Amino acid sequence: MAALVPLLTADAARVREVGGKAASLIRLAQGGFDVPRGTVLATEFFEPWLAEVRASGEWQAVLAAAGSCETASPSAERRAELKDCCARAKSVAAALPLDAEQSATLDAVRDDLGTASWAVRSSSPEEDLSGASFAGLYETVLGADAASLESAVRTCFASCLDARVLIYKRERGFETLDPSIAVIVQELVDADVAGVAFSLNPLTNDFDEVLVNACWGLGEALVQGEITPDTTVVDAVTGEIVEQRLGDKGGDRPNEACLDRGRVGELADTVKRIEALYGEPVDVEWAVADGALRIVQARPITTYVPLHESLQTAPGEQRRLYMDGYLTEGITMSEPVSPMADDAIDALITAFVGWLVGRRPGAPDCAKYGLHLGTGRMYMDISLYLHLVGDNEEQLAKLSEEKNQLMAQVMLSPEIDRYRLEKPPRHLRMLRLLGHLPRLLWNARRAVTTLIGPALNRTRFDREYAARIEAFEAWIGRPPDPSRGVAETFREDLERAGSAVIVASYPAFLHAAISMFRIRALADPKSPEQVAWADTIAGGGYEDDMIVEMGIALYELAMALPPSDFEDLDALETRLRARELPDAFLGRWDAFISRYGCRGPLEMEIANPKYGEAPSLALRQMAHIRAAGGAFDPRDMRRRQIARREEAYRKLREALPPRKARRLAKHYDTCTRYASARELFKHHLMQVNERLRGLVLQRADAFVAAGRLDRREQVFELRMEDVDRAAADPDFDVRAAVAERGAFARTMRARVRHFPMCIDSRGRILRPEPVYEEGALVGGALSPGVARGPVRVLNDPFEKPVHAGDILVAVTTDPGWTPLFLNAAGIILEIGGALQHGALIAREYGKPCVTGIQDVTDRFEDGQIVEVDGDAGVVRFVEAD
Repeated sequence: MAALVPLLTADAARVREVGGKAASLIRLAQGGFDVPRGTVLATEFFEPWLAEVRASGEWQAVLAAAGSCETASPSAERRAELKDCCARAKSVAAALPLDAEQSATLDAVRDDLGTASWAVRSSSPEEDLSGASFAGLYETVLGADAASLESAVRTCFASCLDARVLIYKRERGFETLDPSIAVIVQELVDADVAGVAFSLNPLTNDFDEVLVNACWGLGEALVQGEITPDTTVVDAVTGEIVEQRLGDKGGDRPNEACLDRGRVGELADTVKRIEALYGEPVDVEWAVADGALRIVQARPITTYVPLHESLQTAPGEQRRLYMDGYLTEGITMSEPVSPMADDAIDALITAFVGWLVGRRPGAPDCAKYGLHLGTGRMYMDISLYLHLVGDNEEQLAKLSEEKNQLMAQVMLSPEIDRYRLEKPPRHLRMLRLLGHLPRLLWNARRAVTTLIGPALNRTRFDREYAARIEAFEAWIGRPPDPSRGVAETFREDLERAGSAVIVASYPAFLHAAISMFRIRALADPKSPEQVAWADTIAGGGYEDDMIVEMGIALYELAMALPPSDFEDLDALETRLRARELPDAFLGRWDAFISRYGCRGPLEMEIANPKYGEAPSLALRQMAHIRAAGGAFDPRDMRRRQIARREEAYRKLREALPPRKARRLAKHYDTCTRYASARELFKHHLMQVNERLRGLVLQRADAFVAAGRLDRREQVFELRMEDVDRAAADPDFDVRAAVAERGAFARTMRARVRHFPMCIDSRGRILRPEPVYEEGALVGGALSPGVARGPVRVLNDPFEKPVHAGDILVAVTTDPGWTPLFLNAAGIILEIGGALQHGALIAREYGKPCVTGIQDVTDRFEDGQIVEVDGDAGVVRFVEAD
């Protein structure tokens, strides 16, 4: 490998030699774009320095500090420690001399580029790639000359040792922190105007809009975020300017646009051609000098929401609007999912729809009716049904408000009209649907009879309910037959679960939910007391709530050990596995795993381990509970909630007329009898998923042992049929299947942290405008009460601890988040309805909860003091004393 590589070369660029930025520039030049000339000091040039750094005690201290970080996103204290260690490592690097070969190489650069001003820019092999941009983390030196070249190169080199780079690597899941760097020395463009352009609109995710930022001069202040540039949004299909805003541009000609319409069009066209070259959305740094458009840098956009190609309409065609079913109650997966999890949910939904409409499993064409499965998400095409709503969006929004605050806001958005289909499909037109209704009802007669079973004959239903649950528990406790295929085993497990869920636990839950609704209807709406009593009865406080019990079990486990045991969780797990802990704790632990071993954080994702497989998951949650010293005891709160519910029932019954009181008693009996079924049907599915995970991992271990797979976790990038084919055919290329099948899932994981509730068929995300009061944000009230405290923003339940009194902020939650609610004083969610996990647990634990606030993980920041008013659905910002 040569230590010098020209940017203008016909040879293929190797990222490991020239770094991502230089490889991109070489690719652009070969693609016919105007790239300023220059040369690259390849990674070979810096290897002697890096060898010295790696061998130093200072670098070992950096690795030790990075290794001590408990989470991918280190705490402020850990960041400060890592920053100090990196500064000392940089000092070592700064003192390293040039050897003779390095000095000769720099002289060659000086001779090649002459006396012009240069831009000296870092180009790491890990930089400007599809999954990681490292934007703004590596250094650039502008205006270098022959005398300052060595200093500029050293500045760029030292940036590969910066703490910010190492933290970014940890957050992006890089397997190694080993430094590597190349440096570009390039002609500095004396720009009249410069800026950045995006081939999709990063503000809306719209694939058909180009966003251009522009300022006078070199554009460095724009890239560093020091000025407000001109912003222009262009419709890439029509070429029309959608929006244009003049920025202050640092006070330089603020009332004059940097670009005329012709130049904006040229930029939009150029950026889209670069996107076509790269095969993915890009952001492009550009400059205009002497009337010519020059490309200074291009890299893939690393943060946007991709959309499966089967869901995309062509540019310019009428768009479809999709709602993400994975964000609805019962599933609540806001993170990217694996192909295996997607496949399992596809099988589950298809089987359920088949049963519901009285057809054999697999027969219903879900996509024909707008339900798209197997696309990385579960999208519902609501455009197909907007013609049925007519002009009644407000009524529909009001109906959906309790279930999903954000969806209600979307329905009221002025943008909704663009998604009304000019010609709805014939099979979904009103008259055609009415014509199909009798046949649909006839086919679904068994499903309807089953679902209303508790109302038809409670005695018979109770007897069958218990028998079905017992039969399923006996079945699921048996080990699966390893000789059978994964897909076949999963289908049979689903059928067995269906016999319990569809015939027993789901009808029981549905009956209890209807009774709660009818209890509210019995209260006199003119009597605030009766309304409050009815809300209390319907709001929770029932015995045997599985998720509340799980939180209590974790609390009791945490309090059964001294705080010192949680100081070293690895040692504690070792003692647990060796059964070296007190018998009282082990007894509680065994009972916990027996009942909840199939559960865990982010549990709907089959690729994620569960409590029974990975005790560390529960131990980490217990450590946070123990650190709070038992400040909140969920057992006390449960007793208070039960007492409140019973007292509210007594008062409401006394206040109602006799006939209504008798109806109340009937509905109340239904609630107390079946409220615990609310979580039971999902628990059955988690038991099935646990068996699927275990069987799939058995196959994965065999593939790894045979040298057909690198890591067992990669098996979740396959679908069940792939695993079965691989098991049956030793010539089946498992690695190739992982590469192909898992490609889109890897793309989503690299770019998306949380998915939006609604996205259209050209990628545009519908984000309702936040509702403001003075000094506050307005959402939906899910759990009553008022709490004030510092914000704690979490993207996943293990990102950081929640301390006693914190306000927990998250996109959505599942049962694995329950222990975090113990310490939290209040909860703010982006997505959730009255029956979503976060709302249910907040009410059971007596914590105020507000939902329906868009972009919560960006809108709030750690340490910010807020007041959560769960009565009014308002979050107020509080000025720190």
